[in-house]
Amino acid sequence: MDPFLTALAAARHDELRAAAVRCPPAPKAPARQRLGWWLMELGLRLATPKRREGLLEGI
Repeated sequence: MDPFLTALAAARHDELRAAAVRCPPAPKAPARQRLGWWLMELGLRLATPKRREGLLEGI
């Protein structure tokens, strides 16, 4: 590989690392929003039939 390309890639890598260090971390979602998503996922898991059970089994 051309030494110029290796040096260019290393320089770009360093630039991206420096930019990542300067950026503040993304804010967390509010607790109410996280709770809402968690409840939605829980509801979907409970509503999804299991592999061996049919939707109308046991009726």
